[in-house]
Amino acid sequence: MKAHFRFRVMLLAACLMPLGACEITTFETAPIAAGNCDPGLAGRWLSMDEDPAKNGEVVLAVDAACQLRIETVQKDALRRSEPTTLHLGQQGLYRYAWVNARWALAQFDEDHVLPAADVYVMRIARDGDRLTLWGTDDRAVAHAIIDGELSGEVASSNRELFTRLGGDADPALLDHPGLFKADPIAFLRQPDAP
Repeated sequence: MKAHFRFRVMLLAACLMPLGACEITTFETAPIAAGNCDPGLAGRWLSMDEDPAKNGEVVLAVDAACQLRIETVQKDALRRSEPTTLHLGQQGLYRYAWVNARWALAQFDEDHVLPAADVYVMRIARDGDRLTLWGTDDRAVAHAIIDGELSGEVASSNRELFTRLGGDADPALLDHPGLFKADPIAFLRQPDAP
C-alpha cells in the first residue's frame, strides 16, 4: 500500500507508491491548454494518511514558477527529485495538473520507456491550505481502451500495466466516466516556519 500511495501522489507525480507492480496512464499530448501558474500552489504540501504518524511521507514542493520537486524519505534518507514544470489547466468545472510522464516514472526508478512528450495528468483542487489530487484509474482506462470506448494502447507484463491515450486528445476526454479514481490523495500546506 505504501508504494501504491506514492505512485498516486505524484502528479503529477506517476509511479509514486510501493505496489507490487507499477500502473500508469499517460497522454500522448495534454488534452487541454496550459494556463498560468497558480501562485496559491507555491509552498510545501505534506501528504496526509489515515495513520497520522505517516503524514508527510511525501512532500510536493512547488515554487512560484510552478517548478515541482517531490521529497520522500527512503531508508532514513531524504530523497529530492529533480525539478519539473507543473502545468495547470481548466476544463469545465475541474482543474487539472500534468507533468512529463518520463520524469514521473524516473522518480521511483521505473525503467519502462515512455515517449518523450507523454504527460501524466491528474485532477486537482485547492481549498485554502488543502490540496486534493485524483489520479487516473489505470485499470478502468485499460478496460475502456480494450472495449473501444477510448482511443489508446495497453501494455501489460510482469504485473505492470501501462496505458496510453493517444492522438490529439479532445478536452471532453477528461469527463469520461471512470477516467479518474474516486478516492483522492490529500495534502496539507506545511505551515511557515516561525
